[in-house]
Amino acid sequence: MRKILYILTSLLLLASCEQQSELVTLMSIDNVDWFHNTIPSGTNLHFNIFAESKSSPVQRLIMTTDDPEFQNTTILDTALAIPVKKVNMSWYHALAHYSDTTKVKFTLRSYDQSGNTMSYSITMRVAPGAKALRPIDNITLYAAASGGKSAFDINTCQPMYRADTDSTFVGFYDVIDSLALETMTCSWRSETGILFSRSEGFNFSEATVQSLTQAWPNYMKSATIKALKADDVLLIGYTDRPVGVAKILAVIDEEGRTNDRYIFSLKVIPN
Repeated sequence: MRKILYILTSLLLLASCEQQSELVTLMSIDNVDWFHNTIPSGTNLHFNIFAESKSSPVQRLIMTTDDPEFQNTTILDTALAIPVKKVNMSWYHALAHYSDTTKVKFTLRSYDQSGNTMSYSITMRVAPGAKALRPIDNITLYAAASGGKSAFDINTCQPMYRADTDSTFVGFYDVIDSLALETMTCSWRSETGILFSRSEGFNFSEATVQSLTQAWPNYMKSATIKALKADDVLLIGYTDRPVGVAKILAVIDEEGRTNDRYIFSLKVIPN
C-alpha cells in the first residue's frame, strides 16, 4: 500500500512538473551589467523577451515594475494579434528617475491559450537621478505691434500669430499698448490659465524637473508678467504644477516697430 502511495505521489509530482514546463518564460537585459552594477536613473534598458509554450500558443505578455517609490506599475501589456507557440521580442524601456538608491523588480508574465501562466523576474539597484528638462534655445517672440508672431503656444513650444489663436491655444502673448505702438510694453499675458513667476535666484542652467517642481509652490504667480528684461528667469506653469522655465536672452527695441522682439530660451517638462 505504501509503495502504491509512493508511486501515485511520484506520478502527481511528475504531472505537476510537466504542467509547469508547458510554458517557458525568460528575459534578459543586454546593454547594462545590472547584476554587478547600480544602474543610473533614466537609463534606457534593452530587454530580450522569450516565451514558449509546448502545447498552446502564447497570447499575452505583461511586464511590471515594483519599487518603494512608484509601487507596482505595468510597463508592457501586449496581446498577440496572431498567437504563436514561440515569442522572441526585443523591447526598450527607460528607467524612472528615483530620489534615492532603489531596488526595482521587473517581472515578465506570459499567458497561453490553455490558461497556463509563467513569470520571470529581475531585480536591480537603481541610482538616484533628476529627470532632465527639454531645452529649446533662441526662441524669437515678436512684439505685438510688430505684426510678427507675438503669441507662444506652450503645448507646441512654437511662436504663432496672435490672430491665429483659437480654442486649442494654450499659452501667452505680448501685450500691446495702442497709445504707444512704437514702444515695447515688455509685458506678457495669458488668458488660458498659464501663470508666471519671476525668479532671479533660480538656477536656469542646472534646472531639472525636480528642482523646478520643488521651486514652483514657493513663488508668487500672476497671469501677467511686466518689465521684462535680459537675464530675467521666469517660471511658467499652472496653479498646481509647473510647465517649464524661461530665460530672457535679449529684449530688442529697434527704431520703428517691425523688428521689435524678445529672444529667450526655454526648458520644459517633457510629456
